[in-house]
Amino acid sequence: MISFIIPVLNEAKFIEQTFKTINKSIRLAKNIKKFEIIVVDDGSQDGIKDKINVLKSRYRNIVFVQNNKNMGMGFSIKKGINLSKFKKFMIIPGGNDIGHESIYSSLKFYSHADLVMQCPLNVEEREKYRNIISRTYSLIYIIFFDCNVYYINGASIFPLKKVKELNLKSNRHGIFSEIIAKLFRKNITYCEIPVNYKWPHKSRTTINLKNIIDVLKSFLLLFIELRIFDKKPIKAKRKKIIF
Repeated sequence: MISFIIPVLNEAKFIEQTFKTINKSIRLAKNIKKFEIIVVDDGSQDGIKDKINVLKSRYRNIVFVQNNKNMGMGFSIKKGINLSKFKKFMIIPGGNDIGHESIYSSLKFYSHADLVMQCPLNVEEREKYRNIISRTYSLIYIIFFDCNVYYINGASIFPLKKVKELNLKSNRHGIFSEIIAKLFRKNITYCEIPVNYKWPHKSRTTINLKNIIDVLKSFLLLFIELRIFDKKPIKAKRKKIIF
């Protein structure tokens, strides 16, 4: 019923705990009967292949593939999407940055809408400058692409068939906003689930020159494609959630 795509880069020491988190979330949700975990290694140098081979005997439904060299998170995610066999997928960081409560909260609403997004409640626990960047980023996508949601880069549950139709271009961190912006101009339903995040380890960051350039490039390409050439978009429909 759902594929979990895990792009990894030198995260062998975290990967088993990530598997445990996913499996615990599924046990709590009780509505997921079939699943797979697709690990896409983006050129790691920490022996993660050997680690995965050991873990395959302990955890079921593990698919492991490797890029020949470091190609970027977006490239790895697109590779995972092409390998997915279930109708929905969720992208999970390999560093076990998302707690089981957050994944479980989304899985409960698996069938509620085509796109199930997350809205973080505990933003006060995140570094101030990252909150400023995140809110500014989301505001830009609200203004230019009508993505009227609180948080663009959360761990969403995506509709596989619709995403495969999007012709994704980003090979790095811009992949998340590209998927959301394009889905919001399709005939889909979406909802936002309030969650408490376990914010990423401070030593691990996505703010670097390559990712900044990719995000800017993704925005420009999206602006050209969606605001100039796509004259009559279909607007996604929000669905209310009831707890």
